[in-house]
Amino acid sequence: MKKKKILLLTMLFALTFTTQAQVESGLLIGGGLGSISSKYNAGALQTSRNNDVNYKANVSLGYRFRVPFSDTTPLFADLDANLGLKLWHSEYGASSVHPAFSENSSDIFYTSLSGTLNYSVLENLSIGAGVEPTYYFRFEGEDSSKHFDTPIVGKVAYNFDTFEIGFSYKYGLMNVLKTDYLESGKIRDWQISVWIPF
Repeated sequence: MKKKKILLLTMLFALTFTTQAQVESGLLIGGGLGSISSKYNAGALQTSRNNDVNYKANVSLGYRFRVPFSDTTPLFADLDANLGLKLWHSEYGASSVHPAFSENSSDIFYTSLSGTLNYSVLENLSIGAGVEPTYYFRFEGEDSSKHFDTPIVGKVAYNFDTFEIGFSYKYGLMNVLKTDYLESGKIRDWQISVWIPF
């Protein structure tokens, strides 16, 4: 836990320092869907007939700093700080004649710092890749003993001058959901975002 806090604080310091060279910054609003790559706890669910874990939606609100490398190169970096919510539903032990013995609609609150390296393939169209260290600080519903992830991020975006629309995929690497009935659960996000520079 101490190493995770140090990593987040280091990235926050780097974000603050880098913004001294910023050209643009503004509000970032996101939302989307996703999936959970899950593995069930066979011991706890040995009498279960049917189990289901569904990712419902995600929403986030953040702030983005866009840092160009130079005026002559199409490369630039995006540094994002986000606060968000992910919703998922779990059902264990259901059958055609019996209700589930455990059913939860769960919320996960998180904060993240994302860094991506981007390349303008056309005048207003860009692609990028990076990482998004994420800390899950509050679970409501089905609780988890895991709280940290570092998803790999891939994205494409189109800039309309006054705002930018982006589409991203975030591939979670770590086991975030470890509960009484789940041995592991890794989160994958599809997200559409709107960036409004000031």
